[in-house]
Amino acid sequence: MENGAEENKKHLSRKEFLRMSASVAAAVTFGSMINLPFAEGAEGPASDDIANSLLQGAIDTHIHGGPDVIQRTWSDLDIARSAKAAGFKAVIVKCHVTATTSRAILVQQTVGQDIRVFGGFALNKAEGGLNPEGVETELNIGAKEIWLPTFWSETHIKLLKAKPADAVRLTDDKGAFRPELYEIFDLIAKKDAILGTGHTTPEEMEKFIPIAKARGIKKILITHPEWVLPDMSIDVQKRLARQGVFFERCAQSLFPPPNRHITPEEYIRQIRATGVECSTLATDLGQPYNPAPVEGMRHYIRTLLTYGITPKEIDIMVRKNPAELLGV
Repeated sequence: MENGAEENKKHLSRKEFLRMSASVAAAVTFGSMINLPFAEGAEGPASDDIANSLLQGAIDTHIHGGPDVIQRTWSDLDIARSAKAAGFKAVIVKCHVTATTSRAILVQQTVGQDIRVFGGFALNKAEGGLNPEGVETELNIGAKEIWLPTFWSETHIKLLKAKPADAVRLTDDKGAFRPELYEIFDLIAKKDAILGTGHTTPEEMEKFIPIAKARGIKKILITHPEWVLPDMSIDVQKRLARQGVFFERCAQSLFPPPNRHITPEEYIRQIRATGVECSTLATDLGQPYNPAPVEGMRHYIRTLLTYGITPKEIDIMVRKNPAELLGV
């Protein structure tokens, strides 16, 4: 490895790091949902009437709203209002750089009780990394999900060729999980909250998920397994499915060429490999280059129906399973 000034040139500022992280997401997912492969005039299982009916009672566990240091087209309040108008039962708003728990509570007070609005806490550098005190505080306020590192995970840092020292590591120099991680697992278990895997690697997940389960965590949600991070193989998904986790399958990964990460057929293959019983549907939307989350979910459902997922299976993934995770 190069040293000195040449090495420093490789290190990104905080602002550059966040911009690059957003750009990576854009490069993987850019495109209009309007071009998703389904027939506009469909009258069968992919019709607008069927898709709209499946939005009634839907739950999206992964939406990015503002305020944020990364550009977001819609605020948390915009998202909640549009989801309420479409008949959603609940949403989770997420941010990579700050907790969304208190924001969600304030939005809830504004939109009323016809929709539930939840937030959480991502264990990134801006939030103190593996920060048990922060986790305990957010859980006591009402956080529904605690995400392991996302933009500051070791794998995300490597992807961006950012400064390795900026990564929030799960392990010490000897490869053992840090004591703070065990504390965080215990706190999540105590509150029966959701553990989101963030942008950790499949190899890390196969090691820490049994530990999390053994320490009493009942709700584990694998964050977009089909996306570039973690890019989880079907074999790993099958092994983890046997441990009782859920897979949060996000709409971004179905965006059209040239930037789609996987094809719709491959996406369906992954769902079929593990079963709808352990899958949830979410959007991971909120970026300026993508459609609004509600519209994205509608197109997402239509695409899955077009490629052979049944309305009953959609119901399980967009209503039943996320409702079980959230306890609503």
